[in-house]
This record gives sequence, structure tokens and C-alpha cells, in this order.
Amino acid sequence: MSFAALIGLALGTAAMTVVLSAFSGLEDLVAEQFEDTNATLKIEPVIGQSIDISADDSIFLDNLTADFEATSVMHIFEKRVLLTYRENQYISYLLGVPPEYSALHNLSEHLITMADPSVDYGKYTISIGAGVAYHLGLSSTNPPPVVSVYLPKINTNTNALNLGKAVNGQDAFTTGIHSIQADYDQKFAIAPEGWFKEFTGMKAPSFLEIHTTDEIAVRKLLEQYFEDTVIVYNRLEQEATLFKVMQSERIVVVCILSFIVLLASFGVVSALLIIALEKKSDIRTLWSMGGSDKDLKKIFFKNGILIVSTGWLSGLLLGTAIIALQKWIGIVPLGSGYVQEYYPVSLKWQHLVLTSLIVMGIGSSLSAWATRKVIR
Repeated sequence: MSFAALIGLALGTAAMTVVLSAFSGLEDLVAEQFEDTNATLKIEPVIGQSIDISADDSIFLDNLTADFEATSVMHIFEKRVLLTYRENQYISYLLGVPPEYSALHNLSEHLITMADPSVDYGKYTISIGAGVAYHLGLSSTNPPPVVSVYLPKINTNTNALNLGKAVNGQDAFTTGIHSIQADYDQKFAIAPEGWFKEFTGMKAPSFLEIHTTDEIAVRKLLEQYFEDTVIVYNRLEQEATLFKVMQSERIVVVCILSFIVLLASFGVVSALLIIALEKKSDIRTLWSMGGSDKDLKKIFFKNGILIVSTGWLSGLLLGTAIIALQKWIGIVPLGSGYVQEYYPVSLKWQHLVLTSLIVMGIGSSLSAWATRKVIR
């Protein structure tokens, strides 16, 4: 019976270790997919559609980039616009970006087609995602097609006689079509910051992008400085819906696996009861020799902890072995059409600690409860 309880705990521990590493691997895969679309950190205003950057804010951000190597701050402007090409129309988000945006997002590595870089097309140029290009009916930028950008004039009083004055329009050469990530490609068109601000009249950025290799330290400083006036998102948190779904799934799975470990731990209770029945004569002998209830409880409790700890350690070793095989050899495939052939896994020390706390906590509690039952 002790062996059966040990096997149950080992399998429960291994299952929890493997599942948590699978969730972590999936998160890493998702974060990798958004690595070139989302900045390391994104700062959005709590209220309003733009961030007012004061002189003190600018000094703080300049000091931040000076204190942390490989850290840069970009002001990004965003407006929802109507794009038209010939008879095709599509509503997209136009981003006004500084020159370094392309390098920091590695757009050059994701270009499907681009116009001749030796030709000067003037300041009115845009680069669009593959999804936007599909809806506009564009497949090539040689020669660069002219796309019209339309933006409503919010402050203009309109009626049926002056509808033309209610819209700003600007023609721009499409100098590139990129394919980075499906959602990003269907949503955004990118324009140089200069003519974007001139066209839209925006002065304050819609949000800030922070690109850094010291994410945790930089985020802490940003949150301490701006306090409750902004919201700071990391790369995964920027995909709010996906992030919440993954977090909810993780919590549910951990609860289910904890329940399985709880059921497996009842095997320890049964094992201690059976041991007590088998050793009834030995218990009476210890009693007659002056052994107290406290001493007997310690004996049975240590026996229970031995079963639990052996099952926990065996489960961790088994789970780690399965994770290593999946990572380096590949056991469970994802199937055709996915970004990688085998299901991603990533073993982290936080998962080992969480698994250990759950298994040892449940096992120890039931061992203590079973010990009191045995002595009675």
C-alpha cells in the first residue's frame, strides 16, 4: 500500500511539473511571436488617448536611457484612418513613428516587398502590413503604389453640403509590405513621424515604447516615477485577451492537478492505517515500555513524510526527464501548420517551487491528520 501511495504522488507531481512547463513553453512561444511587434515595455495613459510628456518627464526618460545600456524610448503616435487604393477601402491604424522604429522592430527582416531604396519618394511614404495590403489589393511595391489616407476632422461642423471639408486626405507612396504577426499585419500601417503629426495635428504621443534588456528594473523605475498616471505593460500583457485566457487556464489546471495530488495523498492515509494494523503488537510493546502517544505520533508522521517526500522527489525527476525529452528530442508533436513541430516546454525554478509546496503541503497535512487517527 505504501508503494501504491508513493506511485500516486509521483505521478501527480510529474503531471503538475510537466503541465506547468508546457504552459510556460506556450507563453514563451507566444512572447516570441510578438517579439518584433510589441516593445519590451509599453506605457499608456490611464485617462485619455495621449500622454502629456512634461520637461521633468523628458529628463527622467533621458536619464533612464543613460543609466541602462541598450535602452531606448520612442514616442508613438496612433490614429484610426481610412486607406483607399483604387476601388478598395480598408480601415486601419496609422502609426507615426521615429526613424529608429524600423530597426528596433526588425521590420527589414519581415519585408515581403519593398520599393527601390535608392529613389527619393519624398516625405509622404507608408509601410503596411500584409493583411492591410491584402484588403487593399496590393502585392508589390515596384513601382510603389499611391495609397490615399483619410482622417475625419473632429472640430469641423459638417452638413450635407460640405461633407468634403469634414475629411483630411493625403496621398502617400507605399514603400514596403511587411509580414510580422497576423494581428499586427492586419491592423497597422506605418508612417514617418514628421508628416503624420502634420497630417493629424497631434502633438502628444499616444503611447511610449521602451526597448530594453533590463525589463524588470526599468519597469520598476517607470512605475515608481509615473505612479498611477500611466499603465506599464510587458510584451505579453500587451496582448490583454490572450494573456488573461492563458492566466485563467493556468489557474484552473493548477487547481485540478492539486485536487489530483490531494486524492493521491489519501493513499498515504491508507498506508499509515494499514501499517498501524500490521504493527499493532509492536505499538503495544512500545506502550508497555513507556512510549508516549507523542512519540508514537512522531514515528508514524515521519513514516508518512518519508512516503510523501519519496513520491515528490521521484515525480520531480520523472517530470524533469519527460520535459528534457520533449525539449531536446520531441515526444508530443503539434501537428502540421504550426510555427514549430513539437509542443514547446520550458522548465523554470518557480514551477518546481510551486509544485513542491503543493505536494509537500498536502502530503504533510494529510500525514499529520492520519497520524492522529492511527494513535486513536
